[in-house]
Amino acid sequence: MPDERDVTSRANRATIARRISMEEDAMAALGQDRQGRLDDEPIINITSDKVGLGPLHDGILPFVVRWDNDFATLDLGGDDMRPHSAAAVEAAFSPLIKGERADWVGFAIYELATKRLIGLCNVRDFQNARRTAEFGITIGERDCRGKGYGTEATVLLLDYAFTVLGVHNMWLDTPAYNEPAIRAYAKAGFKEIGRRREAHRLGDRVYDIVLMDCLATEFRNPAKRVIELPEGGRREAEVGIAR
Repeated sequence: MPDERDVTSRANRATIARRISMEEDAMAALGQDRQGRLDDEPIINITSDKVGLGPLHDGILPFVVRWDNDFATLDLGGDDMRPHSAAAVEAAFSPLIKGERADWVGFAIYELATKRLIGLCNVRDFQNARRTAEFGITIGERDCRGKGYGTEATVLLLDYAFTVLGVHNMWLDTPAYNEPAIRAYAKAGFKEIGRRREAHRLGDRVYDIVLMDCLATEFRNPAKRVIELPEGGRREAEVGIAR
């Protein structure tokens, strides 16, 4: 007579195998493997040396589900650490993928050498008379952190926001202990402008929230611009348009 634990173990393994198979079938239907690489070349709008930014698509959803259930990643992004179902992620992202929020523009971030999907970035709340906007980024694949990908993606998105969207002041906030991200933001052009003291709580500890911003007039354009400006025309300052 088989051991009851062996039967249970085999049943658990079979259940896990079915779940993995179902996930792989779904990802295959989207044209991706488990590392985020695409069977077909992804559409990429903007490139730097290491990363490319391209449009959002339904294929990102399985990866966002995984990233949104990584509590450490959520915490560094300033998001609530709670479980996110696939249905909840789809409900949140479908309007964004379809472009139904006019003041939100997002990109998928790819490792340029492999075309691997590694994260997301966005600029939001930019349709206002003050020409301000909020910046957001997630490098969801942990093995792609610390390689300069986040810095390059940040520079690309800043150039896009300042050049295409007409943003003048881009801002962000992040926990003070998110030091690698703060260094990356500073390298891309952000400056610390203040702190919300003891505004972030984990367990019995409180931490500051660092506020940073970047101005279009202080931003150093990358060597490869989001779009090369056509010849001719006059600078805004020459015609009395204030930045």
